[in-house]
Amino acid sequence: MAARLAERVSFPVDILINSSHEDLKNSADKYLSNLRSASPNCPEFLSLPVHGKVPIKLSTVGFVPLYGEEQTHKVLALFAPGDSITAVALYLADKWWSVDDIVRTSVSARQGLHQVKSVGERIVLVLNRIIYRTQEMERNEIPFLCHRSNEYAKIMWKEGEAIGFYSVKPTGSICSSQIVVRIISCQC
Repeated sequence: MAARLAERVSFPVDILINSSHEDLKNSADKYLSNLRSASPNCPEFLSLPVHGKVPIKLSTVGFVPLYGEEQTHKVLALFAPGDSITAVALYLADKWWSVDDIVRTSVSARQGLHQVKSVGERIVLVLNRIIYRTQEMERNEIPFLCHRSNEYAKIMWKEGEAIGFYSVKPTGSICSSQIVVRIISCQC
């Protein structure tokens, strides 16, 4: 039994339970400082199923905001060469994690809807939005707004993976004039 528990992989959402935004920033700053002093001719690589070996160098990493227009909280991201818009990995808990691994959990009790409370869960919430926009959204569909750091939100977990989410804008919050409310009716 102990051997089985030792083999279980923990994912960022499991590791970052007690971490803060400042912890993430400090870890990323330290990593970036080391990357700046490393030889640009001998980069490290992160192997990803879809993107192959992605070089980790100053031209493929950068800080991205976690909460859309809020620039206060940022995380270090890795971008595949040729696509400087879509992050393929994030630097969390002192290592690079693929987007696919960031939306996973090893905690079997995470099933169904769970309120977002930790920084790790906020990152899952943000990545779920990115995955939706890049892989599932229809061409003519209007994307939903970025979640803010103070919004009430829940993540739907199923079989160790975040499969859905929702958030509620606080009363009195200012929304973009481009918001379109769409009501979908279902006749069952």
